[in-house]
Amino acid sequence: MPAVPVVATVLSPVLALSTLICLIGGAASQPSPSTTSGCGAGGTGQTISGIALDAEQMADASTIVSVTAGRALPSYAAVVAVDVAFTESSLRNTTTQSDHDSEGLFQQRISLYTKAVADDPVQATGAFLDRLIHVPGWQNKPVETDAQAVQISQRPERYAPHTALAQQIVGRLWPSAAATPKPSLSVTAAADSAPGSTGTSTGTLGPAGGPSSAAVVCPGGDGGVPLTGGHGNNVAGTTTVPPGLRFTGTAKGNAAARFALAQLGKPYVFAAAGPDSYDCSGLTLAAWATQGVALVHLAATQAAEGSPEPTDLSQSVSGDLVLIPGADGTAAAPGHVGMIIGEISATTGGKPARDLWLIQAPGYADLPVELTEATEWSGQIVAVRHIA
Repeated sequence: MPAVPVVATVLSPVLALSTLICLIGGAASQPSPSTTSGCGAGGTGQTISGIALDAEQMADASTIVSVTAGRALPSYAAVVAVDVAFTESSLRNTTTQSDHDSEGLFQQRISLYTKAVADDPVQATGAFLDRLIHVPGWQNKPVETDAQAVQISQRPERYAPHTALAQQIVGRLWPSAAATPKPSLSVTAAADSAPGSTGTSTGTLGPAGGPSSAAVVCPGGDGGVPLTGGHGNNVAGTTTVPPGLRFTGTAKGNAAARFALAQLGKPYVFAAAGPDSYDCSGLTLAAWATQGVALVHLAATQAAEGSPEPTDLSQSVSGDLVLIPGADGTAAAPGHVGMIIGEISATTGGKPARDLWLIQAPGYADLPVELTEATEWSGQIVAVRHIA
């Protein structure tokens, strides 16, 4: 989707964001009488996770995702919000009161939220997020737990069955929402995201599959010497293990790297942590879980795990986490994470060098879990963390 210019510079933040979401969602549709912001139904119907969602439902989901991205909240917040909206209203902005005085996408009680807020998808989403981010430790809790903390429903068991659908919906909509210019609103942690691609690739995407029998995986490294490898495309990679690649970390780091290596070629799926698919932080979480280390399923949080190492990768060994801002993160809250797998001994100018490799779930639907030369991320690395 092409970027949409922000033209509502003289409007309030909420109204400006409402206008922008109308543009994103296809505002050519007739305005909904129940939407005070004037945003039309918009959108197109899609089948996601086996569920047929019509244009109205997709437009309301897009509004939720766009509001969340506009506040620079993690995509996980959008998953919680979409789960609640689907559970409470089937993603339909209804003004019919079905339970006490509850209305709108989230069936918010107008005695608490006011009718103007509950019936407006943009304001209703904002109100939901306002409460969500004040739940202690919300980013580390299950979706259904966060949902219940905000909604205080008499039937909290309704939220869990819709988590997978909410993850798929947000995964479909998040890249466009995160890449669209937005009014300046509150900023918190960034979401896991696809890294932006720059320059030209020197790597190749090989056939999907597991580790090559030509790989050499033994302890011991050559730290302190220059790195060599391709530059300029942080999604360049391969699903074939290059000959001579060896592990260089601790016993736990090598074991975590070995697990990650076995996931080569598996598809990227937003918010997935295995065993059949992964997103970026889901892959690192699963790898370190095999060693009894619990990481949070969020790149920005993983940036504070373990102990820091130089961002020039001079001390990096197998199992270390490498973080970059990605498409919608920042230096303070990185949106993408990879793991150092190991290195290949090399030479440059006749002197020893290291060809260092990392593994990543790139964040694009057509790219699987792959190996990438670490120097492809040069100039973007904001944190390196040694876990164990």
